[in-house]
Amino acid sequence: MIKQEEQLWNYIDGLCSVAEEQEIEAKLAADPAFEQLYFQLLEVNNQLETHLELDEPSMSFTRNVMEDVQHEMAPIALKTKVDNRIIYLIGGFFSLSLLGLLIFAFSTANFKMKMPDVNLTKNIDALVSPSAVMIFAVINAALLLIYLDSFMRKGVKKMPRK
Repeated sequence: MIKQEEQLWNYIDGLCSVAEEQEIEAKLAADPAFEQLYFQLLEVNNQLETHLELDEPSMSFTRNVMEDVQHEMAPIALKTKVDNRIIYLIGGFFSLSLLGLLIFAFSTANFKMKMPDVNLTKNIDALVSPSAVMIFAVINAALLLIYLDSFMRKGVKKMPRK
């Protein structure tokens, strides 16, 4: 675009500063060619405003677009292949490190310990009372019934219905 046309479009659209507006109005009064260009651009602007209709999409536009999206193939997830040698190398490094630490720990350990005296002749009847045995049996029976219930439900789900 010529600089004059840009100035005139800004003047028509109202995007000029006050000083630029005064300058353009002075040019319009002094130069008939500039004034003729102004009237041509003003006529083009009026035609654009009156004859320009906005296109609206059809009522089923969204539905058509969504159907097209559904028919497209879903993107396949990228599968990267990891070299097994790298995994073995890392595992071997950590295994050797742990083995080295274990060897170091055994080589510097002092194994001279005295075992504590353990008296196993205590009265075990005090720990196992008839009520404790009964509670243990009731809890086991309840757990057995829960297990059987879940087992039976899985069996019913696997059987085909007629």
